[in-house]
Amino acid sequence: MMTKEELINQLNHTKNNYIIGLAALSVFNSGQAGPLLERHAAAFGDYTVTFDQVAELLKKSPDHGVVLGEFNKMLMRTTIIESFEHIKEYCQNTNQYPLLKKQRWYEFARIIRNFLSHNCRFIINKYDRARLPIKWGDIEITEQLHGRGLDAGVFGNIETWELFQQFTAFVKKELK
Repeated sequence: MMTKEELINQLNHTKNNYIIGLAALSVFNSGQAGPLLERHAAAFGDYTVTFDQVAELLKKSPDHGVVLGEFNKMLMRTTIIESFEHIKEYCQNTNQYPLLKKQRWYEFARIIRNFLSHNCRFIINKYDRARLPIKWGDIEITEQLHGRGLDAGVFGNIETWELFQQFTAFVKKELK
């Protein structure tokens, strides 16, 4: 069973990974990554993976935005899903789940976790429909979002960072 200290460490690792990913996005957008990627590779075991494919994708203007958008979705997905699941598991194992469910952000985070898990599309099921609308800050999740994706403008990097900060504050200040 995970301790609170281990949970905080896991959240710190997740935060660091998100920031490293944002740094990579920044470098990829700088236009300076191509030459580096063409010269470097990752080697592990008997394998070597070159980065020339990535360099080429970043050069092609139609693919550039798609590739970086997908990478950014992966960052958001990992940050929110892993954090939420670790906190949920810790709360269940320490009999603090009712405290988690009382958080103003809980239902929003649960639906966003599902959104990120399902190809960044809102799937409003019967269980969720009974709880709608769900509001977090200025964002409201309604039944009209069913089937919508990131184009709905509901969740992005700002919201990822803010929600993650609320997760961390909850763990540090409210959990035993």
